Amino acid sequence: MQKINKKSSSNRIKVYFLLGVFALLSIFLGGCSFLPKEEPVLAPPLVEPAKLDYETAEVKKGEIIKRVKGSGTMVPTSHHDLYYTKDGGRLKKISVREGDLVKKGQTLAELETGNLAFEIDQAYIDLKKAQLRLQQMEAHQDDKYSIEMGKLDIQSINNRLYFMNNQLAESKIVSPIDGVITYVTEIRQGQGVPAYESLFQVAETTQLQIQYTAINANDLADVKLGMDVITNIKGEDIKGKVVQTPKDVPADIYEKNPDLYSKSILVEAEKLPEEIKVGDIAGIEIITAKKKDTLIIPKNGLRTTVGRNYVQVMVDNTKREVDIEVGIISSTEVEVLKGLNEGDVIILK
Repeated sequence: MQKINKKSSSNRIKVYFLLGVFALLSIFLGGCSFLPKEEPVLAPPLVEPAKLDYETAEVKKGEIIKRVKGSGTMVPTSHHDLYYTKDGGRLKKISVREGDLVKKGQTLAELETGNLAFEIDQAYIDLKKAQLRLQQMEAHQDDKYSIEMGKLDIQSINNRLYFMNNQLAESKIVSPIDGVITYVTEIRQGQGVPAYESLFQVAETTQLQIQYTAINANDLADVKLGMDVITNIKGEDIKGKVVQTPKDVPADIYEKNPDLYSKSILVEAEKLPEEIKVGDIAGIEIITAKKKDTLIIPKNGLRTTVGRNYVQVMVDNTKREVDIEVGIISSTEVEVLKGLNEGDVIILK
């Protein structure tokens, strides 16, 4: 009985062992199923190189026109410079401003004169008294010496009045014409006034011309005296001529306002409408250069550096730089004298 029990116990141990091994294998194999499955590696996408898009233009033949075009202002044709002829005066007051309309004889400025006006009034009183004395002496038939002295007293007072009235007149600047004030001095009340320094400019209002002022002085480089102009005044096209360029402005006038005169021209129209007045706006157009049947490219195709003019052209889908010689340059186009042919394709900036 004891032998049988031992064998049975041994068999049970083997069974338990095999069950344990089987359980361990099951756990191991089951654990493998919890691991993430590996995804297949994808090939990177093919990237096509970016295409460069250029804005281009074709070289063509045509007409190129360079012009100065814009709006100007009606200004007086002529003016008078007004000034004092003696030194030493001090400014009392200025009675007008730039742009004021004035009448002939109107007082524009006065100098300090102290008691001059009072002395003139007293002199007139003295003159009246001297005249009455002379009348009295003549009525009483006084001796001729007394009468002659009375006459000399009157002449002396008249001489004094003439001198003082001249002083008073010289202390004032008056307008010699009916016109408009186009310039007023910067000298102020109480300051000394030098002789022959222009204090005012007064201009005619019946004779007008067009003043056009460009943004840059270079815009007027090709404008010459006597060039034809088409003006537009009150909606009407009127022929005109250039009558003044920056080069024609007198030096003393130019120095007063170089920023204005270096960028301005004057245009005289053949016939102005009757209702036109100072300050009205007028259009102008001046053709300074013109050429037909010539090679032309857009202005934004021209490239410059250190005095070199060149363009970028497309040849077999390849960008190349080509030096060119230019002629007329307008606001939008450039004439090409050398370096390109009709039909060439250039790259714009």
